[in-house]
Amino acid sequence: MPLHFLDIHTHVGCYGDLANVNSPWCKVTVETLTSYLESYEKASAVLLPVYSWNSGFIMPTEYVLDISRKYPDKLIPFCVVEVREACLSERIVRYVDMGCKGFGEHTSKIPVDHDCNLKLYRICGRLEIPILMHVAASNSDAYGILDAPDLKGFERIAKQYSNVNFIMHGPGWWRCMSEDFNLEDSYPKGLIERPGRTIYILENYENVYGDLSAFSGYNALNRDLTFAKLFLEKFNRKLLYGTDMEWFFNPENSHLKLLKELNLPIEVLDNILYKNAERLIRS
Repeated sequence: MPLHFLDIHTHVGCYGDLANVNSPWCKVTVETLTSYLESYEKASAVLLPVYSWNSGFIMPTEYVLDISRKYPDKLIPFCVVEVREACLSERIVRYVDMGCKGFGEHTSKIPVDHDCNLKLYRICGRLEIPILMHVAASNSDAYGILDAPDLKGFERIAKQYSNVNFIMHGPGWWRCMSEDFNLEDSYPKGLIERPGRTIYILENYENVYGDLSAFSGYNALNRDLTFAKLFLEKFNRKLLYGTDMEWFFNPENSHLKLLKELNLPIEVLDNILYKNAERLIRS
């Protein structure tokens, strides 16, 4: 197994007086997360808060900051604010001043070009912090940024806000690995014969990156391993290793195993595992 990585996407489901009792969140404790990181020689992770009007649970930025202060060599805090609430700029600035290195996981269920989101992009551009966005597959999803199935709305945003680094995640993003998919299928299977909009956007917008975490990212690779290897090699400076939930790193290590089994060149693997994330996260 690789010994050096920076996991771009982790969470804690229970901390202090806050316990998310529903599985799988109840399994993700600070101890579980740090045990995963400490089992490798040089491993760290971005710890993402969760809060929006649409998410079924919360883990506030204040708690993420508190946890990260206890493990400064292992955890890097991001912040999140519900973009439809007041004092958005003031709150994000305060969190950045307190040590947050990015914004996310952004899960507010509103269009990608909603005025509240446009305000967020301007703020993050000014502060020079990346945004990690969960893209929903459809309006019926419980949470996540909304866009057309072809991601044309996000493409306009990526072009308009070229000074903002977007880290893209979720089924609405990764199902577009292929041009061909059923609108009702959040996690399409089968070989990729015609590259889709995800490929096009990564190729044409320097400020867009792909977060390989969760089942959406894993499925995007595992559905066609031959295509996956070519994809990872071509976009090795645009892709970020991540896990998201407990079952991907303990005990399965699904993402790390898949990346190892593809026999990628060491430079490609290093970029995906940690170098790209290090470049994106402000020191």
